[in-house]
Amino acid sequence: MEGLEHRVRETMEQYHMLEPGDRVIAAVSGGADSVCLLALLCALREPLEIRIRALHVHHGLRGEEADRDADFVRSLCEGLHVPCHILKVDVRGLAAEKGMSEEEAGRFLRYEALEKEASDWESEDRSGQDGGSADSSFRPVKIAVAHHSGDQVETILHNLFRGSGLSGMKGIVYRRGRIIRPLLDVDRDCILKWLADHGLSYVQDSTNDTLHYTRNRIRNQLLPEIEQYVNRGAAGNILRLGRLAAQADEYLDNRAAAWIKAHVRKNSGAYIPAEAFLGEPEILRSYVVMSLLKELGGASRDLGLVHVSQVMELAGRAVGKKVDLPYGLAAIREYGGIWMGRGDPAAEEEWGGLPMVDMKVFSRKKGMEFPKNVYTKWFDCDKIKGTPVVRTRRPGDYIVLADNSHKALNRFMIDEKIPRQMRDKIPLLADGSHVMWIIGYRISEYYKIGPDTVRVLQAEAGQTGERKE
Repeated sequence: MEGLEHRVRETMEQYHMLEPGDRVIAAVSGGADSVCLLALLCALREPLEIRIRALHVHHGLRGEEADRDADFVRSLCEGLHVPCHILKVDVRGLAAEKGMSEEEAGRFLRYEALEKEASDWESEDRSGQDGGSADSSFRPVKIAVAHHSGDQVETILHNLFRGSGLSGMKGIVYRRGRIIRPLLDVDRDCILKWLADHGLSYVQDSTNDTLHYTRNRIRNQLLPEIEQYVNRGAAGNILRLGRLAAQADEYLDNRAAAWIKAHVRKNSGAYIPAEAFLGEPEILRSYVVMSLLKELGGASRDLGLVHVSQVMELAGRAVGKKVDLPYGLAAIREYGGIWMGRGDPAAEEEWGGLPMVDMKVFSRKKGMEFPKNVYTKWFDCDKIKGTPVVRTRRPGDYIVLADNSHKALNRFMIDEKIPRQMRDKIPLLADGSHVMWIIGYRISEYYKIGPDTVRVLQAEAGQTGERKE
């Protein structure tokens, strides 16, 4: 078997793309890559006992040139004895309707058309219309697209610049659902040589040479300059980075899924417990947040590292702080954790009641230090007038600030921009009407330990309804 055919077959075997008897729809634009893909699939048609169809999507953007491409694909498929469907779509119309770029709209319509074509073929086979048996074992129709290693390099760079994180660094995956990419280990030069050796022609899309699209600028401008002035082997290094990133991403995805299963409480939203969350490495925390955002949002295209960072930062911020996120989502810092979802967390099933606060008194020793801790605080015990209690706010509550001024708790919450629906949920440790500690936020300056402190009250807040051991 010839070199390119052998390499492509190895890729398909490694990623379990095709099995004997499979049905495959090839996405054929008429360009060099898709012509190579279709011809290679045809060369493997008998050895693998596969059935092939082709789909060409006419975007209606390039006038006579687009008509020429459709005619070329139709003729190519006739010569290769491959059934072909030419489908016209309205890219400009969808882009205007949805506020998308023409590039995004075209991609959406292509994959929508390919999925429909695959579903229609499956329906035919279920009914026995395409030479199959209606009661035979069923396997989904595969969709083969012609992405090659050059596309992979462009994708990794594009994702890097968009801030998509480690997941984006893995680039295009070899297989996702019914989508397969047999040419992903093959470079463009190899494709062109193989076509020339086999006397196969193709059409040129004039828009590939423009700098209107981001990918074209990366391909035609940025990458050549990198290879000329930085490193001639840059493309190969980027591909190796992509393979390493894919391995790391898979590992961290699995770790995040296990952590979510063990710690996150879900209703119509999700609640991340802060103590357990902050105990994990930053990279795992970011994967936990991104996984939950994808699940809650139902999509990931508009999610980036900036949104993950915003949520992660809430773990160290005051109760009631909020960030708005794509897909109508929000994240709110509650006592003990972070709520993520749509709407108002107060309208959801309560996550729990007031926390248990363990308190103990001890004598202060010379040189004793009191570290910063979100859920453990220390107070000058001799300044406490009554019995500290854990409760929510009441009329007349106040707190003492750094300038020794008294401030009504309600005004304090308003000034701190704590959402109205959160104010009655925030737990307090109070000495009568004097708020000693807004738990998860700050303590009153009045009770702070000073040089003259003799006895110390340690207060440690546990999970809601649970006592710290």
